[in-house]
Amino acid sequence: MIILYVLENCPYCNRALQLLSSNKIKYSSIIVKNTDEEKIFYKKQNQMSSFPQIFMQINNDNYMKIGGCDDLQEILEYCVSIKSANVSVDSIYNMYKLLYRK
Repeated sequence: MIILYVLENCPYCNRALQLLSSNKIKYSSIIVKNTDEEKIFYKKQNQMSSFPQIFMQINNDNYMKIGGCDDLQEILEYCVSIKSANVSVDSIYNMYKLLYRK
């Protein structure tokens, strides 16, 4: 499951949601009010400076930061390339590798 913190009317947030929907990936979005107070709170809480803020659920209690819309798109393209190459691998494992190589 992917968790997104999104701002209303944010083009990058909308793009991230569209990427997940078009790839049939389950997600849950949390709408952040577009006020300075709300944005500052979530930026501090999630240690990210922009929106969307995207996380992948690892297990019931743990999440891993994916990043923003561009990071999500890079991961999805990587997973699609692996799938089209008919490589038999665990996509979550490859997502880990991609995220941690940065």
